[in-house]
Amino acid sequence: MNHSSDNIMRDIKIFYSLTKKDLKLELRSLSTILITIVFAALIVVLFNIAFPFGVAQKSEIISIIIWVVFLFSSLIVSSGMIELDTKDNSLELILMYGIKSEIYFLSKSLSVFIILSVVQLTIFSLFYVLFQLSFQNPIIILVAILTNIGISSITVILGILSIRNNLNQNILSILVIPFTLPYLLGAVEVTNQLTQSGNINYVLNSIYALVAFDLIFLITGAILIGVYFKLEK
Repeated sequence: MNHSSDNIMRDIKIFYSLTKKDLKLELRSLSTILITIVFAALIVVLFNIAFPFGVAQKSEIISIIIWVVFLFSSLIVSSGMIELDTKDNSLELILMYGIKSEIYFLSKSLSVFIILSVVQLTIFSLFYVLFQLSFQNPIIILVAILTNIGISSITVILGILSIRNNLNQNILSILVIPFTLPYLLGAVEVTNQLTQSGNINYVLNSIYALVAFDLIFLITGAILIGVYFKLEK
């Protein structure tokens, strides 16, 4: 029993250390987060200039644009953070020291989630300023968090697999779309409803679906990455 609890505490400490390492490296250079924020801001501003239609139409289409911009921002963040580990061979060192690949996956997902939360806040702020987008219900914060968790885990899974196999970044963009489609559909529906009516009863099923997808991708992602690195050896 003591041995088991010691292993759990060791895994938690390793998880914390890996996450701290990622965030320190990112905050030291700020390269990934700045590129992502500039990319997101540029896309939002371009859409603001290009919109020729009325407020009612904007409300429907903006719900889609928010999450499409967020999806491609997540690709920049995840690939940048994983590629950093590949360049300095830190991933090989991590696995060499017997650190579980599942712990690596979960810590990387948390790091991407935290960085994406900053990007997410920027995106919503830009939409609020440029499109006068207001949310009638604070439940949108929960939806943003749930969507962020899922997309972070998916992009990390595909990012690890693509970079380890030297796949092109464009291929990663294509692969990620079918996996993130459930999140995009759910998030768009919830955002559209909350910007118009603010009634949570219409979106409960979508929220439950987002929670279910989060659990599926986090659990299967950890298992898949663990099996992949074992086979790679």
